[in-house]
Amino acid sequence: MLRGFVKNCLPLFLFPAILPAGVKVEQTEEGVLVSTDGQPILQFQVKKIQPPEGIDALYAGSGFIHPLRSPSGIVLTDPFPVGHSHQHAVFSAWTRTTFHGKRVDFWNKHRMTGYSEAVSVDKVGKNGFTVTRRMVSREHGPAIIETWDVQVEAGKDVFIVDIALRQRTAKREPVHVREWHYGGFAFRGSAAWNSEGDPAFEAPMRILTGKGTTNLEEANNERPRWVAAYGSVKGEVAGVVMMDHPSNFRHPQPVRIHPVMPYFVFSPPILGSFEIGPKAPYSGRYRIITYDGKPDAEKLEEWYQAYARLP
Repeated sequence: MLRGFVKNCLPLFLFPAILPAGVKVEQTEEGVLVSTDGQPILQFQVKKIQPPEGIDALYAGSGFIHPLRSPSGIVLTDPFPVGHSHQHAVFSAWTRTTFHGKRVDFWNKHRMTGYSEAVSVDKVGKNGFTVTRRMVSREHGPAIIETWDVQVEAGKDVFIVDIALRQRTAKREPVHVREWHYGGFAFRGSAAWNSEGDPAFEAPMRILTGKGTTNLEEANNERPRWVAAYGSVKGEVAGVVMMDHPSNFRHPQPVRIHPVMPYFVFSPPILGSFEIGPKAPYSGRYRIITYDGKPDAEKLEEWYQAYARLP
């Protein structure tokens, strides 16, 4: 995929280090592991894992990507962040919904109305995999069945992860996603960027958006096409950029960017309510690129325009 991407969409000088390396995708007891030349890129967690000591077992979870690494091996995600242990690294969940006439929150597990989890590994291929997740109402059972098609490419200086997600209702009953200020496809950054009492804290997460915004509060609720997050982890700077494809619902999707916590989420319900029903499935496409060092706005915009031209 990347060979065509580089050849057809961008001059090679824009990606001088993305001469594709081999990617290995393997199913493990934990889930799916993707690596290159023996170096891990990411893991999709299928087996439910327990949180660290001191965090309530209620937050045990599955169905998310962690760890997600930079090309130098820096872990950029946090599966059980101190203070908000329901935010699992790279994950998907709706927050304020109505199902069977009852309010269900699939994001905040501690509210005891719903949760999301992995169901199965459906396919493992040369450069990617397909998995099934679901969002579950504690009262009425599965509400949304979600598949992730994940494709991964590796270069010397970047890792590229393309995720196409599709959601359908588990039953005939629709899920009404209500207007709310967060919920959707999310990224929770490294513990090194978490000031909420985490001993690993080094410095706050920094951002750069497709609109050029670098202030966390000002970037909140923007519709920026892409968001880059970065910061220091064990003395080294690395980061991730997440891109919203033009085919997505309500593109460019608004983002919830927290002013203190290291997380952001592409969140279409910020713009109003909508329904996921038997005849109204939901889909989304996102590209994640990890890198070492600080982001370069011009380069990231070139990368985004190449992604936007993909059919």
